[in-house]
Amino acid sequence: MKRKIYIGVDVSKNWLDLAYYDGVEIDWKSGHIRVDNNKSGYRRISLWMKKLQIAKESALFCMEYTGLYCYNFRVWLESEGIIYGMINPRKMHRFEPDLGEGEPALDRIKTDEMDSFRIAMYCEKHSRKIKSSPSRLPGPAFFNLKRLLAERRQYVKHSVLYKQQLHDISAYDTEESCKRKQAGLKSLSVLRRQTDIEMRKIIKSDEAIYKNYKLLCSVIGVGLVIAVETIVLTENFTAITNPRKYACYVGIAPGRKESGISIRGGDHVSKKGFKQAKANLSLVALQAIRHDSNIRSGCLPSSKGKNHMWKWMPI
Repeated sequence: MKRKIYIGVDVSKNWLDLAYYDGVEIDWKSGHIRVDNNKSGYRRISLWMKKLQIAKESALFCMEYTGLYCYNFRVWLESEGIIYGMINPRKMHRFEPDLGEGEPALDRIKTDEMDSFRIAMYCEKHSRKIKSSPSRLPGPAFFNLKRLLAERRQYVKHSVLYKQQLHDISAYDTEESCKRKQAGLKSLSVLRRQTDIEMRKIIKSDEAIYKNYKLLCSVIGVGLVIAVETIVLTENFTAITNPRKYACYVGIAPGRKESGISIRGGDHVSKKGFKQAKANLSLVALQAIRHDSNIRSGCLPSSKGKNHMWKWMPI
């Protein structure tokens, strides 16, 4: 029976730090390697595994979500038939392995090498869960949508800056300066519409994404941007399948903070989470309240007297 090896990978833009752990002992001296984050570096990983007599079938890789930096490495892992799991960075940040006396204090040392050992130990502890639902790359349409959504955000951000300048300080600018800003704003609007058209084409080209997109848009208040954002954040509902977990990830799930006699005024939503998605979902909720009488009947105006804001009050 081949021994199980757990390999933690700390991913950065230019290189990868890898460390292995067999579940018993940690080889602090020779159990780590750093390679370039490219094809030549991946070939070095194969040679390193052969040197350590680690079979691909018995190896389990783990790494944190790092966006595009880990994309090519994930492609290589899948082409080699290697099982791997993606870890939420927040969970990894809170993980503290139980080490014996004389071992390095990983809670005090913060290096890429030590992070790779920490990830390897996390991989061993949660190996059963990772093997039962290993990570897989979404299709190319998903990554195209992800990049287009980021591009669209940039256009919207710059458009807001131009609008603020034209509204607030246009009286102090020259006439030619105002014309340039208006032209820039018009150009950004054209680019944003072109991005929307391209996103719709890509959505229709992928059957799985198109199916979920239609379901999302059937919700009152959900349009192209919020539907695509939800698909991107959940990897088309493959990385996050539970709505409660998505609510926690975005930061809209209320939580309670109590300690002895210290009670902090009931349940509150967390300040952590993906703030852009949280803001967008708030707008969706307002639209649903405005256009759906059933939802509106379960809501009351805010106690602060702001009629344009609503507070959810279950009946």
